[in-house]
Amino acid sequence: MSPANLHLKPLMRICLVLIFAALTFTTNANASTYQEDFKVGDVVEFDFLGKPYQAEIFDFTGTGWPKVKFEYRGKLTERFFPPSRLKLVESAKDGATDQNMAPPAKMRKWTDATGSFSVNAKLVSDEDGNIKLEKEDGRVITLPLTKLSDEDQTYLEELKKQNSAANPFAGGDMSTPPKSTSNSPPNAPKTLPVIPAIEPNGTANEMVLADNGWSVQPDAAAVAKSNGKVISFESGFTRHKFHNRLSGVSLINNGQAAVAAITNPFENATELVIADLATAKSKPPLRINLKDATLLAVNPDGSQAVTYKKGQGRESGEISFWDLKEEAIQTAAWKAASFFDRDGLAPNMGTFVENNRLLTVGRRVILWDCESATAVYSYPVSENNKPALSANGKQLAVISGKSVFIINVSDGEILGKIEPPTTTKSLAFSPNGESLAGINSVSGEIWIWDLTNNQLTRELSAPPSMVQSMTWVGEDYLLINNSSLIDIRLRSTVWSYRSTGGSILTANDSRFWFIGKSKFTPISLPHNNIATQTEKLDPEDLLVLTPNSEVSLELNLPFTRQEQDQIRDRITGTLQNNGVTIRKNAKLKLVLTVIKGKQEKAEMSSITDPFGRRGTESIKYTPQIGSITLAKGGVDVWRVSRQFGPMGMIQLKRGESAQAAAKRLCKPSPSFFESVRIPKYIGQLPGGKPLGQSTISENGIN
Repeated sequence: MSPANLHLKPLMRICLVLIFAALTFTTNANASTYQEDFKVGDVVEFDFLGKPYQAEIFDFTGTGWPKVKFEYRGKLTERFFPPSRLKLVESAKDGATDQNMAPPAKMRKWTDATGSFSVNAKLVSDEDGNIKLEKEDGRVITLPLTKLSDEDQTYLEELKKQNSAANPFAGGDMSTPPKSTSNSPPNAPKTLPVIPAIEPNGTANEMVLADNGWSVQPDAAAVAKSNGKVISFESGFTRHKFHNRLSGVSLINNGQAAVAAITNPFENATELVIADLATAKSKPPLRINLKDATLLAVNPDGSQAVTYKKGQGRESGEISFWDLKEEAIQTAAWKAASFFDRDGLAPNMGTFVENNRLLTVGRRVILWDCESATAVYSYPVSENNKPALSANGKQLAVISGKSVFIINVSDGEILGKIEPPTTTKSLAFSPNGESLAGINSVSGEIWIWDLTNNQLTRELSAPPSMVQSMTWVGEDYLLINNSSLIDIRLRSTVWSYRSTGGSILTANDSRFWFIGKSKFTPISLPHNNIATQTEKLDPEDLLVLTPNSEVSLELNLPFTRQEQDQIRDRITGTLQNNGVTIRKNAKLKLVLTVIKGKQEKAEMSSITDPFGRRGTESIKYTPQIGSITLAKGGVDVWRVSRQFGPMGMIQLKRGESAQAAAKRLCKPSPSFFESVRIPKYIGQLPGGKPLGQSTISENGIN
């Protein structure tokens, strides 16, 4: 070590001591300030999980946040809150009482509707059609409001009228929560104490998906109206707004408003923008202190948002809760002890079921109790499946193995089990809740079930592709990947859409918006009087492939005779099971072939040894393309293909170069041809093409 470095070390120590002292002074100063505003013994009012509560301060955190005790769901709960979320109701010093505070609960006699039973107790809470009573021995009981006598129900109604402050200890009504006392502007940078991470328990109350019979009832939502105006919103980000992207959109207030999350790779934060779809106005963005956070769910009244931030490397992902009353204040952080994804907690969708319950779907279906971060129920499900939520959010359809289960969201009850003909990866409820659609993302096979009786009512096919989304458009159409509009009656693609710079959002009631970088644009689907153009078409005349068809089979494959025989037997069996006859020289031809693609160059990453060390090598390779094509009169009716070649990272064999591995991976696999299913029904419009194509952008449909 040089003399200069030797002299530098004491100086560095002095600087570090000074910095630590400054931070300590600041923290202590903040704590002192907060403790001047509030004292141990003070009664405060605050909003928690969408409802107002009152509690007593019993301590302070090291950063000065008050710790409070209050009753939540019949149990004494301890939490800490930022001072800006607390409103003083009663001071421990002078005993001053808020004029609006409800009188304390008192013992009284409660009687049931029959008059046979009674109990002396005081009211704890009155919410969600149930009341909680504390008996003389201290035990808390819960009763449905409907089981109380008329006299008791009248008493509760009068108490609600008197108790505008909604003191939950007095059993009053839950009125509008108090506004934040913070004087900071909504978008001002906030320096807040770090929220301690809570390790969630997603395996609690783990259940098994099983066939419990059929008890599914249609679940439809009332259609909310929109004024059809374009809504513009501006980001508060100051740098490189061009790179802004949406990382989630949620509808709130019965579909009358939307919350959009905006991320920017150059900003260390995420913004939430609330847009009123009825007035075509948006509020100033709320900034949260998480970079690249995905919006998972928003409380239906817009008071609370939940985000998910994916972990990097061995870092766990994080689910965060944000109070959106006036500022975006973090109230909780959930972080698993190990890999988030490994524990099945990483969600690909989420929704609030109640103010204090959150449903997430990833490798598990989990209904969370937000206060305890514990699963109310938990089901393991298949990876990478696209679940579906009914229009009212009361029923969830998920995939486990080859089966589809419909779950009652509120309690996890299995309402029904569906057995598709083969594996499905994406599901969608119809707007009226009477039908469920499922699709095989490889073959394009679509199945539609009547949920009133669990009957398969329609089979059709979409253009084969990797299905990312499937949405009902009214009761008569399906939108695949926001691009192919399929007429269910005709079993055919009637229109094609191309989106530019955004995505399509649906409110599950046939209302659609195009979500661009800075605009919500209402769009109407289907458009252009498509129904009038197709109403005279007979679906039977449009069918190209049916269970009564005759098909010739042709194989042009670079495989051994044994491998080709296996493929032929598998394809033949699939067709025969569909009722199709194999006949030489039939007008319908099913051709299996492999062709060479164009030579490509790439920089490939490879794992070079068992210890996982990686290397990068420039390679050249010629991919091969395998395809299965159904043609009529020389025109392709249906086609599915796969390119064989290196993708992403290569696992090298011992002594193998990346170039040699690439050549190996370009060799086509017989398993692809054996595994592809041929749809039972394939329809096609006259001329073999959709009626037209349109472009969807922030300016609407062109």
